[in-house]
Amino acid sequence: MNIIGNEIAFKTFSFLKVNETEIKIPEINGKLYREVGEKNPGEISEFEKIKYGISEDALELNRKYLNYYSSYLAKEDEKKEDFKLFELDDNYSELFDLHHILAEKNSKLKVVLDYTSSGQGEKFRNSVIKVLAKENSEVEVFVIARDDDKSLVLESIGIYTEDGAKVTLHQYELGAAKLYTNYKCELIGEKSQSHVDSIYFGQKDEYLNMNYDMIHRGKKTESDILVNGALKDKAFKNFKSNLQFIEGAKGAIGSEEEYSILLDDTVHSVSVPLMLAHEDDVVGNHASSAGKLDMNQIFYLMSRGISHEEAEALIVESKFSRAIDALSDEKLREEVWDSVRKIIKRGN
Repeated sequence: MNIIGNEIAFKTFSFLKVNETEIKIPEINGKLYREVGEKNPGEISEFEKIKYGISEDALELNRKYLNYYSSYLAKEDEKKEDFKLFELDDNYSELFDLHHILAEKNSKLKVVLDYTSSGQGEKFRNSVIKVLAKENSEVEVFVIARDDDKSLVLESIGIYTEDGAKVTLHQYELGAAKLYTNYKCELIGEKSQSHVDSIYFGQKDEYLNMNYDMIHRGKKTESDILVNGALKDKAFKNFKSNLQFIEGAKGAIGSEEEYSILLDDTVHSVSVPLMLAHEDDVVGNHASSAGKLDMNQIFYLMSRGISHEEAEALIVESKFSRAIDALSDEKLREEVWDSVRKIIKRGN
């Protein structure tokens, strides 16, 4: 079964092969996950009005084969944190998980979702994460993905903000044979904010396809997309981002940036930054770059007695440090750093 997903908002020349992507879905057995989770998920009404996710087909697969559901609620004026670990292996090789994250008025909510996988067989994960941030609430979501090289991963993230709300997303995409991730944020409320501070690292012959849509609808809304990545061996990355200002979003400010370090000549990096404005009174910035390490920096570090491999690692780590240091749990932060350093290591 093949589905089409990660379509960009404004189509370009078809020969560039970036308008959408075809995703080959493996045979699904409808297996249970090791945990039951909560039952009978209801829909968040706000998400019935908007389009989000990799594709409707990907969302329908999640609904049909759903085997884990969890809700995270911070009540009015409440401060709350939650953590969930998901492990796939040869016994539990399918995960169709759904997460509803709801922050009521003036609340603060932090949710960490940690995904790992191991074993000899193929794994399939289809994750859907929906965030509703109500008036003046603050939400932080951390998605740590350390899937193995036999995993196919779909991640659909949808965000809806009301007046004065702030949502921050951190993604750590550090594994998977094939990764497809889609982020869609609807900045509805006046003076609401959404920020993305994420990293990715592709190695071997991994394939990464990422799409970020930041939609400004409310007045004086603010957004920032910052994604730092690195590629080595024969990894392939397709990164698409869209910063869109809808008519009526007066005073909105947004930026989108993606920077990729190419550690080998055999990697393939494609980036498509878009900015669409239907309103005059806005400020938008976008930037994207991909290139090899600065040899002057490498030479300087090596002149201080550091090996070439160690110099590479230091430069990559410096790009990743802001996002990783946002993890407040020291043990988890060190685990993520260990994963990054393992990928950086030559001969791995």
